[in-house]
Amino acid sequence: MTERWDAAVVGAGPAGSSAAAVLARAGRRVLLLEKDHFPRAKVCGEFLSADARDSLDRLGARDSVERLSPERIGHGSIHPPRGPGVCFHLPSPGLGISRLVLDDLLARRAAQAGAELRFGCRAVSVEREPAGGFRIRAAQARGGVEVEARAVVGAWGRWDSLDRSLERGFASRRRRFLGWSRDYGGNTRLLAGQVRLYLFSGGYCGLSRVEGGMVNLAGVVSEETFRRAGSRWEAVCRNARQSNPALDADLSALEPGPAGYLSTGPVFFTAKPPVENGILMTGDAAGVIDPFSGEGQAVALASGILAADTIETGLSNGLSTEGMALAYARAWRRRFSRRFRWSSILRLLMLNPALGAIAGRLAGERLVRFGIAATRR
Repeated sequence: MTERWDAAVVGAGPAGSSAAAVLARAGRRVLLLEKDHFPRAKVCGEFLSADARDSLDRLGARDSVERLSPERIGHGSIHPPRGPGVCFHLPSPGLGISRLVLDDLLARRAAQAGAELRFGCRAVSVEREPAGGFRIRAAQARGGVEVEARAVVGAWGRWDSLDRSLERGFASRRRRFLGWSRDYGGNTRLLAGQVRLYLFSGGYCGLSRVEGGMVNLAGVVSEETFRRAGSRWEAVCRNARQSNPALDADLSALEPGPAGYLSTGPVFFTAKPPVENGILMTGDAAGVIDPFSGEGQAVALASGILAADTIETGLSNGLSTEGMALAYARAWRRRFSRRFRWSSILRLLMLNPALGAIAGRLAGERLVRFGIAATRR
């Protein structure tokens, strides 16, 4: 039997869960599909900028997040391979919180709002129906499932097999990156209230605390850099430490967590089309903003809410799939395109340590303040 829903959301990260929660609260029948089982760790900078507050308030989740005792981060520094670091202050404090607890909290909140949440259910195809709407085929442990939905939100993250089946153009780009992360413990007080970014040839990484005082190391490297390191994250991290004394000193004071390295890829740093075949793309599925901006999760939350508001308005007013897609694409570009443009420009400094060091000496904190403002709302 084919199930029928007002909306289906593929992916229960911050973008997907926020979209599902808003639509469910509006009284819509919403199906939220997630291939993993929560809670689970995720490669991420694990930083919620102040821009995320409005979204958390809209979801009614701000108090719940605060009760998890996230790290309050108000300042930081950027360290080139040579020379002094550049210190900066954030206009408003951000929060350090792990994806292990944040994603689980937001997904459960969507379920509490009335969305049907299914873990361990991977969408394998999303197709337009001739009469309107979509047909989704998904795989789960007890067999396949087929559903129809009047609207679909794509929230499956940086990369998924669905991107290939939709023939999305970004997947053919040659310049690709890989991400990694690892938890650290020990005496983490040296990082209390701050985030530190480190530049090295072919990539960059950052350290910051999350709830419970643990430290999250997260970074990105070019695919070429990863291969030169023998495709081993231990070698990538060792080479980064050897080229950046500040990173080496800070990691030497910490104790590696028992879980080892997490990795993800490929990562394409680009704004992707916000709509594909009528699917409203959100979060990293609509574009991966550079992690150094600290805006990835704030953009995910806001874009998920934007997609939900667009669908709710469209369904209420009898808009076609094309009408909702056009409205969302315009709204997404109006709200986020500027951030992606500036992020791509600043990426040149982050991935070229020599150029970044020169810019830091010439402009220092003024350049950092500009970068913070340019990649935020």
